Amino acid sequence: MTKAYQILLLVFCGALAHHVQAQAPDFIFTHGKIFTADPTQPYAEAVAIKGDRILAVGTTASIEKLANQKTIRMDLGGRTVIPGINDAHDHIGFGTPVGRFIAFTEPMLSGPTLAQVLDSLAVVVKQLPKGSLIQGNLGLRLLEDTAARRTALDAVSPDHPVILTAPWGHGTIINTKAMQMLGLPDTAEDPVGGYYERIGNSRRISGLLREYAEFGVLRKWFASVPDSVFVAGFRRYSENAVRWGITSVQDMATALELDKTVRVIRAAQLPIRIRVIRFPGSNPAGRELSQWSMQYPPTTHLRVDGMKWVLDATPLERGALMRASYSDRTGWKGALNFPPDTLRKLLAEALRSKEQLLLHIVGDSTPNLVLAEMRKAASMQTWNGKRVRFEHADGMLQDQWETVRQMGIVAVVNPAHFTFAEVNHARIGEERSRHYQPLRSLIEAGIPVAIGSDGPNNPFLNIMFAALHPTNPHEAITREQAVIAYTRGSAYAESSETEKGMLRAGMLADLAVLSQDIFTGPLQDLPKTVSVLTMVGGQVVHDAGAVTKN
Repeated sequence: MTKAYQILLLVFCGALAHHVQAQAPDFIFTHGKIFTADPTQPYAEAVAIKGDRILAVGTTASIEKLANQKTIRMDLGGRTVIPGINDAHDHIGFGTPVGRFIAFTEPMLSGPTLAQVLDSLAVVVKQLPKGSLIQGNLGLRLLEDTAARRTALDAVSPDHPVILTAPWGHGTIINTKAMQMLGLPDTAEDPVGGYYERIGNSRRISGLLREYAEFGVLRKWFASVPDSVFVAGFRRYSENAVRWGITSVQDMATALELDKTVRVIRAAQLPIRIRVIRFPGSNPAGRELSQWSMQYPPTTHLRVDGMKWVLDATPLERGALMRASYSDRTGWKGALNFPPDTLRKLLAEALRSKEQLLLHIVGDSTPNLVLAEMRKAASMQTWNGKRVRFEHADGMLQDQWETVRQMGIVAVVNPAHFTFAEVNHARIGEERSRHYQPLRSLIEAGIPVAIGSDGPNNPFLNIMFAALHPTNPHEAITREQAVIAYTRGSAYAESSETEKGMLRAGMLADLAVLSQDIFTGPLQDLPKTVSVLTMVGGQVVHDAGAVTKN
């Protein structure tokens, strides 16, 4: 061997060693049960991470061979690992307490009686200076009690603004002082997509607000609240999220104006990924479309895109548009928030725009109307490329599934809604309820499904609900299917399926190491699950110290 050849060989070996060194993982997780959500390799034992990406997935032996002396070795000791949870539908900031909050102990849906609310108010107003805001939750009893309006609240709280909101986001009652605080005239005109209930045959507002009327009032209220309050609230939200292994959230920005939402998230510097979805308001003249032109440069943890419209309400307050009358209100089928010409306009806007269209659809008649207008507006192939989302999709019934599949529509379901069986039976009857809120059937029909919380944020509680389906057990899915919908399905719903949602080489290193095996343990124990280590983009953002490091 010549000296020149020896030198070349040494140079080549040095370069090869440098390349191997550069490709050595920063982390390896070994000896685990890794659910990848990857259909080509559903389970593995180990995963290697380099930078913000997954380097490799495989057996413990194969992954250990990739490590060097600088690699951080994490021995899972048999623990279960899943891709980071991607909550496809939540409302960050909606529940942030502002002012004095009165908590009522009654069940969420029924809520307190008017007498209970007035008794609580009588106590609280004596404790607070005049003008102090009082906030609380209401339920179905207050919404249906025609005496539970601003006049009754004024009698007990004439000098304190009172705002009572439904936890499910459809129904708000305020008193006169709150109207004054919010600059709402006594005879204000209804905004498009919502309305103010009136006193008798007059134009005077009763205090009950519905749909886009209440959305606008909540935004006026929150606009006056200092950013610091929401920064703290968003940080608390994020702290809870990482403890549950949530690494991405798709935020339906209902309560805050878009600029304020983005400003607050930037100031909070959250460790999780947030997708803010535009949620425009309306006024008596029409929808407020200025948000279409508002652009925000994306970062690794924040993006702003998509546009959501609420087309109907829910069966809880009989606001979802149904094919047949409500069982407990003869002749009433619910209502569409927007008239058909407005629906046609927003579909035309979606076709012209590169933005994703998200439609809140709960009733079983609303999908028929929307699908008919979509067919008129463009071909199924054109719509298939738009990836339109039906949020909730509770009323998406069998005769619609093939059209939905061909149009490429994504169903974003909320398993917490499956717990409303008693109210659903009362509203639409037991037989109709059997076909309401499909889940397993949607997956089997080839419709893309994602899961969002839209309620309790605990993903393992929602996975339990999906695996039980309390309303329709025949629509229950497996735990693996639920996790896929919560990860890969949610990534697909936001057009990020090439970046996240699976544990596969080249994907973002977003993952959660769980406190128990959610695939084999008792189903009723799933809500007790937490993440003992959560990673976002290769960075550990939560560590309970349960994983052994070598």
